[in-house]
Amino acid sequence: MSAIGTIIGGIAAEIGATTVKRLIEQRAGKGAAEIAGTVIDVVATKAGVPARELPELVSTDRKRVEEAVMAAEADGPELLELWSRGLEGQFALMQAETREGFWRSFWRWGWMYLLAIFWIWRIVVLPIANAYAVVPIETIDVAVLLTLTSWFMGLYMGGHTLKELGKNVAALAKERMHR
Repeated sequence: MSAIGTIIGGIAAEIGATTVKRLIEQRAGKGAAEIAGTVIDVVATKAGVPARELPELVSTDRKRVEEAVMAAEADGPELLELWSRGLEGQFALMQAETREGFWRSFWRWGWMYLLAIFWIWRIVVLPIANAYAVVPIETIDVAVLLTLTSWFMGLYMGGHTLKELGKNVAALAKERMHR
């Protein structure tokens, strides 16, 4: 657990904010770290400071931190509900991709690895290879890689992302035509 988590967990235990204490002190896996980080961020927001300044605030204005922890305690069930809905969505997506079969979901992770290979080639391997090559190897234009990466992100994040972008561009063009 982080130092900030230890501090907030201790304060939560002292003032009886059991939900905040339990969420911060969970130790099982990445999910527990994410929810603990979210709780710490909520406490920091309620205290009006960035999370990294919470330890300093405890020493200067402990009452403000205690009030922020109690306010976060009130939001605890809502945070748990949002977090569990996110997990359910991830699980549903995984099940849907499993039902579709290997080749129907292949494009997602296939493109991820292909783009990773392209970027590693362009940024790491190619400069080293060209430093020692007698005849330099032609580079892949970074703009092309950015375009491919943007297309993939738009498709992977859902066609709605591209659709909304298209709607916004069309509305802007229409607005400028009528001026």
